[in-house]
Order: sequence, then structure tokens, then C-alpha cells
Amino acid sequence: MRMRVAVVVALAAGIWWLARLPAGGAAALAAVADLAATGARLATKAAAGEGDPAQAEARPVVVISPGHGWWSARTEAIDPGDTGAGLVEKDVALDVAVQTREILTRCAVEVRLTRSGDDREHTLAGVHELVNAEAPRLALALHTSDGAAAGGVAAWYTVGGWDDAGSQRLAERLATAVAGRLALANRGVLPETAIGGLYIHPWQASAALVELGSLGADSAALRDRRRDLARAVAEAVLAELGQPAACAGLARVRGWPVAVGFPGEALSTSLTLTNDGLQPWTAGVVALRSAGEAYGAAASFPLPAFVAPGESVTWAIPARAPDSAGVYEQRWQLTTTGPDGQPVTIEAGASVTLVVVPPQAQELRERLDREVAQAKAAGEARADAIIQDLQDEITAWAMAETRRQAARCLGVNGALALAGAGLAVGRRRRRTGDKGA
Repeated sequence: MRMRVAVVVALAAGIWWLARLPAGGAAALAAVADLAATGARLATKAAAGEGDPAQAEARPVVVISPGHGWWSARTEAIDPGDTGAGLVEKDVALDVAVQTREILTRCAVEVRLTRSGDDREHTLAGVHELVNAEAPRLALALHTSDGAAAGGVAAWYTVGGWDDAGSQRLAERLATAVAGRLALANRGVLPETAIGGLYIHPWQASAALVELGSLGADSAALRDRRRDLARAVAEAVLAELGQPAACAGLARVRGWPVAVGFPGEALSTSLTLTNDGLQPWTAGVVALRSAGEAYGAAASFPLPAFVAPGESVTWAIPARAPDSAGVYEQRWQLTTTGPDGQPVTIEAGASVTLVVVPPQAQELRERLDREVAQAKAAGEARADAIIQDLQDEITAWAMAETRRQAARCLGVNGALALAGAGLAVGRRRRRTGDKGA
């Protein structure tokens, strides 16, 4: 989403510049359209992880099985599991499983889920076939306890199963991590024989079942802190695999860090990062560092305070607009101090976009200021619609300005030629949109 905002704002300034050069405006405008389409394709590939050699490397497979959600032959309906406080066990388990997968896939781990929603094709009796088909190193089942149960976290391990020692160790890690991260009671680990056996018994892996909390006593945590539950499960899995928790480090940029101004103007915007990793950021150890041209900002900014996972921190980022109109980017990376005292990157993808418009383009600047403010205020819910409106508005304005400039410098024939180029670009955009539909 932020990339789309930056691309649209960049096109606005770039098209204005092209409008000032009518002699080559048509060809250049077509080139901009091609460049935008290429950028969109590259962004899509990057989001999907295509071209990353690490994706092809052999990684340990971890299977996560969200409890319940299977077809029940007895009731001829989906088994919901326990319910309480407006929560349904199958839904809580699936949400935590999906978020755990997202965190773990940042590391050298291949994560598979046994279901991605309600599954009418399988029953509980066949889950072991889904698990074993993946040849996992670890396998875990996520559940909650019923509303009448005592609060806290409990985990179960196999007896006479595929790897009882590994199963017990994984169960202990899960119970400790979940209870510790969410400040819940740790009810300990139990052998499956304590309740006559569990469906994890035939799983061909170090397998454990964890009850993440009670739908009664722990309902607030199960409703509002699922990201923390996912972090705890991921932490336990990584510890069992011998991988560092730091591999799951991630800083998410919040908001739209864009500043619009004239050449030489002092600019300022805020950059907010949310700690979505497993470890806290500590002041004096973590810092924001420039990864390119700072455009008048300091080379680094210290972390102002301790930032726990799930919390955010904001820096006020100054800049001096370059002397030439265009779109510029301050690139930032969040670093921590490694064992050798050198910076180690936590996140390299943070950036602030600086849009510098020509002094004559007061109307364009005001319009961009309004549109950027609207995009920031609307958030994700209406972002796509706002960006599309902005694209249409910029295209219409740019073509009108280009025709005006062409009429001045080239006469009527030049204006007609550029109008034809505009129609060609429009048709190309429509064909691209039709293919993507």
C-alpha cells in the first residue's frame, strides 16, 4: 500500500515535469506507463518471494494443526470445539496457527498447516495422514481449554510415539513460552496417557499438543492477544529447531511517511516502526541508520526507549528538499549491535518519500498535500479506491497540461499528436487492467 502511494505521488511529479517538455512528451509519457507497469510486476514478485535463492534451500518442515474445524460424521457438521465468551475454539486455533506460520517463515523454516479453514473433506481420524505426508521434523496441535476449565496453559506429549523425548521437550517449550509471554499460569506438561491417548500419537515427528488458555478465565488473551500467542508458539518452535529468535525480527512501517515541498524547503515527517519480532528493541543497542542519501537528516537516530514486541516507536525525520524537482527517497535501516560491536540489520526496508515540485506548481502541491493527507487518514480500508481516484486525477491533469504546453510550443498538430499518445496510454492501461481481472 505504501509503495502504491509513493509510486502515484512519484508519477504526479514526473508527469508534471514531462508536461514541461512537450517536444518529447508523448514518448516519455508512454515510457512512464511502461515503467509503472514493470514496477508493479516487480513489486508483486517481491511480495511473493519469487527469485529468492533462500526459498529453494532445504528447510526443516514444521506442521501446525489448528484444533477442530474438521467434519464430524457423528453430527454431520463441522466440529467447532469448545465455545465461550463469544469465542470458538476452531477459529482461535486457526488464527493463531496462520499468524505463527507468517512469523516462522521469516526464518529457515517451512511451515505447513493441516487446514486453512473449515474442512469438510477430512475428519479428525485422518489428520495423522495429513501430518505424516509432510514428513515434518516437528508437529504441533493448537487448542484451547473449555470455559469452565482453570485458567492457564497446558501441553501434552506422546508416550510410545515416534519421538517421545522430543515430544516432551517441545511440550515443555510451548507451555513455558506461552505462559511466560502472556503472563498466564503454567499448568505444566502431561503425558497423553493421562487422558487415555491423543490424536497426535501416530504423528511421525516430535509432536505436542498445547492448550493456549481457557475460553473462560483467559478469554481476554485469546481474543485480543493472538499475535502474542503466535509469537510464543514461534519462539518455542525456533528454540526446538536450534534457530535464533532474531531470525524472526521484523519492523513494520506504520502510516504513510511522505513529505511534499518546493526545492530547498525544510521538510519534516514522522517514521513509525512497530516491533513485530520476538525480541525487544533496547535503547543504546538498536538505532535507526541512514542507508543512502539522508537529504539533510542525521546519519543515525538513537532508539528513544525500550520497545517490546507489538509496541511502536516514532522518529521525527527532518530533510532539506533537493534543488531539483523530482521524487527522492530517504532509505533507513533499523540495526542492532552484534557480538563484535558492529551494526546488524533488523529491517532494511524503511523509507521516507520526498516529493519536490517546481515552484510554479503551487496548485499541484496543494492537490498532492490534500490527497496524501486523505490517504493517511483513510488507512487500509479505502486506500485502493483513493489511490485509483488519485491516479485518474493525475492522468487527466497531466494530459491536459501536456496539451496546453504542446499547443503553445508546437501548435495544433503537436497537441493532436500528444492527445493521440494519451489515448494510446489509456488503452494500454485498460488492457493491462483487463488482463489482471
